[in-house]
Amino acid sequence: MAENSLGSGTSTADVRNAECRIVIVDEAKLIHLALRVVFTRTPRFSLVGSASAVPEARSIILQLKPDILLCEVDIAGNNGLELCDWTRSASPRTSPVILTSRDDPLLARSALDSGALGYLLKTSPPEDLVFHLQSVRAGRRVLDDRIGRCRTTSWENHQNRFGLSPRECEVLEEVVLGLDNRTIAGRLCIAHDTVKSHIKAILRKIGARDRAHAIALVLSARPSEVPGPRRPQ
Repeated sequence: MAENSLGSGTSTADVRNAECRIVIVDEAKLIHLALRVVFTRTPRFSLVGSASAVPEARSIILQLKPDILLCEVDIAGNNGLELCDWTRSASPRTSPVILTSRDDPLLARSALDSGALGYLLKTSPPEDLVFHLQSVRAGRRVLDDRIGRCRTTSWENHQNRFGLSPRECEVLEEVVLGLDNRTIAGRLCIAHDTVKSHIKAILRKIGARDRAHAIALVLSARPSEVPGPRRPQ
């Protein structure tokens, strides 16, 4: 899905005929290699730089001023959304795009609110990825059409069974994974105190004494109601 965000006079034809210079920021070296292959085989796309940490990424962005920045949400303990926000001011010609394994509608919206011009899944076919990046170059914001489909049932089950809000459902899934509050805050890009408030509300709504009891209540549900494990980053 794409929506207009910029009022530039650049036409889609002009964008497609111009070289698109890309920088990748991701801890996973395999992603660097895979995308290098994709862009090497794609006319007018070139991978001009890559980084595995935010400080290195900032240096590369300032030096190369790429057309597009592709980055993960979590980068060696740093926040990819903050990098997107920084990039918009440090290199205005660069369009930040999140490319992630996190299938998360709320996080996608947070990314767009933080200055990212796109939120795409790593499972996207190469041709879809290229199409979306062409849309970004033409001044559109893009959102992977598949985001949220696999989580909708899980959230609806939690909402129907416990009366939780979408964000509370998301926090509950993180709790079930055994994550502490600070880790949850970092993964969901929300404040630590906000996580504590959500967990307090969750425990009250589901009638749990503590986190362990909350996990037990969720895991005692039918298999279809149990949140699925996240794909590794």
